[in-house]
Order: sequence, then C-alpha cells, then structure tokens
Amino acid sequence: METINQQNENSNPSLGYYPNPGWEWQKPEPKTYLKEHNLAQYARVWILNLVEIVHWILLVPSFILSFIIFQHGDALAERLGTDIQVYLLSVAPLIQAFAGLVAVVMHEYEGWQVAYFKNPLDTDFDIKNFNNEWLREVAYKMLFFLQIVGLLAFSLGVFGINKVSIAFAVASIVLAFLAPQNPKATFTFNNQPVFPIATALVVIFIVNAIVNFIAYYYLFSPALQLAQLPRILAGLAPLLFMMGGVIEGVFAESTFNQWIHFGAVIFLNLGLLVQIYFFNLLW
Repeated sequence: METINQQNENSNPSLGYYPNPGWEWQKPEPKTYLKEHNLAQYARVWILNLVEIVHWILLVPSFILSFIIFQHGDALAERLGTDIQVYLLSVAPLIQAFAGLVAVVMHEYEGWQVAYFKNPLDTDFDIKNFNNEWLREVAYKMLFFLQIVGLLAFSLGVFGINKVSIAFAVASIVLAFLAPQNPKATFTFNNQPVFPIATALVVIFIVNAIVNFIAYYYLFSPALQLAQLPRILAGLAPLLFMMGGVIEGVFAESTFNQWIHFGAVIFLNLGLLVQIYFFNLLW
C-alpha cells in the first residue's frame, strides 16, 4: 500500500480534469454516470459552452444596473433620503453577481456537467464518474450566505439605516454565518437528493427574501403606477430570480438536463433586465 508521501511524490500537480491544452471551450468527456444513463447527449461540448456563456453573461447586466444606479445617484438620494442608501442599492447587484461566481467555480470544477452527486467523504469518488456532493454543499452554503448579504443591501437601501434595520441586518449576517450546517433541508425530487442547504440558512434566507420582496414593492410600485403598469409587477424581478434558482437547484440537478440548466440561468438574466427597466422608471 502506498504511503501518503509516496502518493504525493507520484502525483502530478499540473494534471487537470480538462483536455490538454485546456482552452476554455474544451470540455471533459461526459461523466460515466451520464453515459450509463443515456444522458451524455446533454454533456456535448457545445451545449456545455452555451451553459457557461449564459452564466458569465450575468455579470454584464449586473454591472450595468450598478452603474445606472450610480449614474442617477442624486435622483435616488432625493427619493430615498441618504447617499448611503444609494450606495447600498448600487452594490446589491454586484454582491449578487459575486455570489453567483461561487456556483461558477463549482461548475468549472465539474466541467460544467450536471450528474449524480456523490459524496467523496464516505464513498469511492472519481470526478470522471460523478459530481462532487460535498463541493455542492459548500458552494450552496457560500451562495446562500452571499445572497442574503445582497438581499440585505437592497432592503437597507430602500428602507434606510435605523436601529431596527441595522439590528435585523446584523442578526441575519451573524446567524447565517455561524449557523450549523446540519440538519439540512435536503429532499428528494426525481429520485435524486436536492437542496443540500442548512435548514437554519434556508430560514434566514426566506425571511430576507420576504423583506426584499416588500422593498421591491415599496420602491417600484409608485413608478409602475405612474407608467400605467400593474403595481404587482414590482415583484417580478425577485420572482424571476426565485424561479431561476428553483429550476437550476431542483430540476436541473435532478434530471441532469443541461437545457433545463440553460433555461434556469435565462430566468436569472431576465430578472436583471427587469430590474434595469424598473429602475429607469424612477427618473
């Protein structure tokens, strides 16, 4: 049996999962699980590249939205009350964008494939055969934590800084950061375990999502009414974000269908475009 030192001596630190020389458009062969379950068709190189592109495109409307808010800072400050609120609104989409990069790192590690998730901590794991369940759990934890921070930035930007909002924000961040990783809110869908997120983190996220939805309505509903649009549309952007997250986290990760994965990210992009349109109604 090889010792740890022998294994380290024999390992190649330059060895990667991607084909040589490793251009970004090169993708690994479909994982064994996908081949054995007739799902390799969803892991064709051009499909994986398309899914990757729509993930990276999310950065574009995020930065555009942040710039638009910055560009109209004076008008927003007059409407909201303080410059710090404008600042929080401007960084909110950037925080959400960087939260999404956590998922991008996971996808990059997996060769942008979605396959059966197997935990390397208690099984014989090979990245060429399965996706890494423990990596997914860590990525989800960081993703949801940063999403909570982004939601808070938007909500504080709308409602302002006061004793109640600061207490709520501090409590949310501290509890989300320190919350135990177990038990998890995992459930089975399409005979696959999905949503491996700490229950405590999910509860904190839901509370902040509700507050965020109210903030959207408070900020945009008057402008929508002036534009002769239904006030209920104020909640369209967070609804699109929620749909995108559910489609990717539940449907794509249980069917391993990359077209569902692609559609999920389209919903996220649409949510950002709706935000850009609604913010332009404010001035």
